[in-house]
Amino acid sequence: MSSSAPGPRSSRRQSTRRTPWLGVVLIGLALVLLFGAGFGLSRLIRNASNGGDAAPTTGSSQSTDNPEPCITTTVIPGADLPKPNTVTTNVYNATDRAGLAAATADELKGRGFLIGTVANDPKAKTVTGAAEIRYGTKGELAAKLMSYYILGATLVNDGRADNTIDTVLGAAFVSVAAQSDVDKALAEPSPTASGPGCSSSAAPMDSSEPATDSGSSTTPSAS
Repeated sequence: MSSSAPGPRSSRRQSTRRTPWLGVVLIGLALVLLFGAGFGLSRLIRNASNGGDAAPTTGSSQSTDNPEPCITTTVIPGADLPKPNTVTTNVYNATDRAGLAAATADELKGRGFLIGTVANDPKAKTVTGAAEIRYGTKGELAAKLMSYYILGATLVNDGRADNTIDTVLGAAFVSVAAQSDVDKALAEPSPTASGPGCSSSAAPMDSSEPATDSGSSTTPSAS
């Protein structure tokens, strides 16, 4: 038996069967591409939006990290110090120079200070510097004032309860400062750092340790 070749009508039927599947595949590919493009575009928009919002956050973080201010102000040294006529000082001689305490006490009295005891140093300490100014908490400002009159003096907090001070003259003492120099120093403005950002490493003027008698040697002296 012989078979006949398929005719044109049969070919058209087979082509018609394949066409719907091809369309479905093409539509699926188109949807995938469209979804991918939409997803990529949404990511770009989201990233751009996040980047715009992050800028203020960065700025606020930087402002938070800024150090606290340290402001330098000008102060007058003598503004908070007492007047000489309100300060009582004992004057002691810690040297072997006779009459040193008496002469210095007369000079300080002439400057307005109230004079207490004039004698040799009761602690019998060797004071190699110009002087020691001994004081307690109540006499802190009085001691600072005296340090402008006795240049080079060391301030020593000895823990006394009253507001008197001791001016103890040492080997390097020469004379009481001229009143004009004292007035100039007390009135001369000086810069002082203040504020939460300032360093606290600077030692106060009266940071000396309380005086003790340990290790001190007796020196012959005369008031």
